[in-house]
Amino acid sequence: MTVRELEIARSIVGVAKHAEALGLVRNAQGNFSVRLPGERAFLITPHGIPYTELTPEDLVVADLEGHKSRGMHAPSTETEVHALAYRRHAGVGACVHVEPDYINVLTVLNRPIPNVLGNFVYLFAGRGLAVGPSLRSGNVNFAAASLEAMGDRFGVVWKNHGVFCIGPDLDSAFDRCVAAEQAARVYYLTLALQLGEPDLVPLDVQAEMIDFARSSSFREAI
Repeated sequence: MTVRELEIARSIVGVAKHAEALGLVRNAQGNFSVRLPGERAFLITPHGIPYTELTPEDLVVADLEGHKSRGMHAPSTETEVHALAYRRHAGVGACVHVEPDYINVLTVLNRPIPNVLGNFVYLFAGRGLAVGPSLRSGNVNFAAASLEAMGDRFGVVWKNHGVFCIGPDLDSAFDRCVAAEQAARVYYLTLALQLGEPDLVPLDVQAEMIDFARSSSFREAI
């Protein structure tokens, strides 16, 4: 690895371990990647290595066709999805897939996550999460279906599986996953209490938030 690649790899490992600490992934679930500046390639987490054992040197370099270029291990089985996101969207600098409980519970119940929290509105530009079909992952067809379902949104739920978010950088993509799971948790608990219909962020306030996001640190990804 070059010095620059090692620096990026360290940031990926840090975010992956943080994701596990937050309960967004367990053991070796999920996958994290960052586009390599000036190259048609990206760094991605390897397949099957628990985050408690993961080191920067374990990460794998793949090209934008999803083929491994360098590394000691096999890349994530979801490498095709990451590669397709980078090919389709020049503004995407990082992709994060996590498998959080509350998003999965609501999606299994066929309940989309509404705009119940401000951060969810800000980070997804009010569009929320797309929901993809329930398919076997780890192949070209699954990658195409995921990106097709996501459209112009910044995240897609993989039904019976987890969520995949994009961003201009790793922190943005990860922040979207965190915000989505937080919104899912609040919505789930609101439904569980059965004390009435949840109040969403009013549409006029959502519009203000979206305008603010476009001109601030909550910028849109692409």
